[in-house]
Amino acid sequence: MKKYLQFIKPASNASHIAYYGLNIGLPLLILALVRIDLVIIAAIFVLLAKWRMFAVQPRYWIPNLRANAVDIFIGLSVVIFMAGTNTFAVQLFWTIAYVGWIIYLKPKSQQVTVMAQALIAQALSLVAFYQAVNNHSIVAAVVGVAIITYVCARHFFGAFDEPLTRQYSAIWAWFAACLTWVLEHWVLYYLAIPQTALVLSLVGYSLAFLYYLHVNHRLKSSIIRQFIILVTVLLFIIVAFSDWQDKAL
Repeated sequence: MKKYLQFIKPASNASHIAYYGLNIGLPLLILALVRIDLVIIAAIFVLLAKWRMFAVQPRYWIPNLRANAVDIFIGLSVVIFMAGTNTFAVQLFWTIAYVGWIIYLKPKSQQVTVMAQALIAQALSLVAFYQAVNNHSIVAAVVGVAIITYVCARHFFGAFDEPLTRQYSAIWAWFAACLTWVLEHWVLYYLAIPQTALVLSLVGYSLAFLYYLHVNHRLKSSIIRQFIILVTVLLFIIVAFSDWQDKAL
């Protein structure tokens, strides 16, 4: 499958320069389009940049789409974050971050970096989703969060030889959807970060780390206890110090 995803890999110094130039050019193009209020066009260019997914036989389209989903999520999230501010410095920050994603993190396939790809994509995509659709229904939020968490979980488990990848991903998406349904009855934000994204990121990062230790035979009961206590305390702080009044829908 790898040969189909990277079938135009640069082979010479000149093509390497062109390759990196084009990849750096995409974030710069997005920045320029957002600056002139062509946000929809910027999002379209993020999708058009993935044309290689369909440059193979149709039977590879679905696997290619699944493999590139987190990259698409990141690109669209960057567009949303850029469009959500008029401060050039903030937009430039997201441009540089997107360049770092494209050039450094996205091409890597080691276990830790694939985990990082999935966890970063889930966190940013959840925040971007809530920022993009402010006046959404509970059903839309549940479906959107379920899709994001399922796709990111599939990408995460792709770093491991996990035979129950689909089942575990579905369970995580189901948990995220249920939690979203409960939290959607209140509209709570922490420094522009929705509570749903914050809680799911906290729980997701903790479970991901524990799973990583388990797979690599480094998980100990003491570590499990420490993580349970840490996550419980953090969740208690989030719940206890939230203003639940006047927020109910």
